[in-house]
Amino acid sequence: MYYSLEHFEHELAVLVDDDERSRSVPRALLPAGAKPGDVFREEGGAYLPAPEEAARRREEILRLQAKLRKK
Repeated sequence: MYYSLEHFEHELAVLVDDDERSRSVPRALLPAGAKPGDVFREEGGAYLPAPEEAARRREEILRLQAKLRKK
């Protein structure tokens, strides 16, 4: 399962999973430099970057935007 970083609340990171459920985790569990919109996968209690999934999601958003512009 993948998690998207929604926002930070002080020392917590609010993540949203593929089923649109939110969870708050300590900010320290994310890699340094993590920012809203980044995508992670959980492994052994740590959240690791998932750049391939982030790229796939960006491509999907661009495809949907292009489709909307054609209407």
